[in-house]
Amino acid sequence: WIYPQLHAAAQRMSDLARAHSKNSNPLIDRILKQTARELLLAQASDWAFLMKTGTAKEYATSRTTDHLARFNRLHDQLVANDDVDLAFLAECEQRDNLFPKVNWRHYA
Repeated sequence: WIYPQLHAAAQRMSDLARAHSKNSNPLIDRILKQTARELLLAQASDWAFLMKTGTAKEYATSRTTDHLARFNRLHDQLVANDDVDLAFLAECEQRDNLFPKVNWRHYA
């Protein structure tokens, strides 16, 4: 069930990267870095493996759905040009800030 969602999120990330490739707004950069992190974390192969083998299935499912939900929330706020929930963004950055220099432009 996860692969169609992961493929759709990857396409949405590519669309965002292309749409903002020339943008130098620091807030948009932060949002796109975090969306890239959330996508990479959702795509981690261990989650699917743990689900398939039944080892920590609930945990792996929760991690995958949580990362996809955060990705989608950030994506939707950016696409809608809505007020981005800065507290939510900061919480995501604090929780999952590996790859601090992730280059979201590679998705373009």
